[in-house]
Amino acid sequence: MIPRLLRGHFLDNFFKKVDKILNASVVAILAVMLSLTVLQVILRYVFNNPTIWSEELTLFLLVWFGFIVMAMGVRADSHIALEYFYDRQGRRGQIILDAFRHSIIIALSLLMIFYGVQMIKLGWANKMPATQIRRGYLYASSLIGGILMATFSILNLLKLFLVNEEGKDAD
Repeated sequence: MIPRLLRGHFLDNFFKKVDKILNASVVAILAVMLSLTVLQVILRYVFNNPTIWSEELTLFLLVWFGFIVMAMGVRADSHIALEYFYDRQGRRGQIILDAFRHSIIIALSLLMIFYGVQMIKLGWANKMPATQIRRGYLYASSLIGGILMATFSILNLLKLFLVNEEGKDAD
């Protein structure tokens, strides 16, 4: 039964582990990006001998960072919202708006997944010039981000309909 699954310890523990992995990933990516950028600035302006690969690798990490952080935003259900309009709705109106919002996110995530696969296929044969990393790995960020966002938005949508106003399960 879905309500029991959503409130079960297995699912809670699973998503807590996913959250920890995503948090650790973005911290590590940000630390590497910062280190590479500082290294590049020092090598360029102090030693007049910049690396040819650090900017490309930083860009690669920035793209992955962006898609992971977008998924984390969906997981936390923290998006830009028109709160003025939303807050003036009754509980039923807010549920309808939330369902619409989650449905849009799911649809866009599915598009990201579909086109992410297409981009990976197209980019797999090409390598980035300085690092020789296959472009397919760069484009895989949209596939992984889309999968995470769709999963988290589906979970948020299910929670929306399975939890009533008091925060108790609606079964």
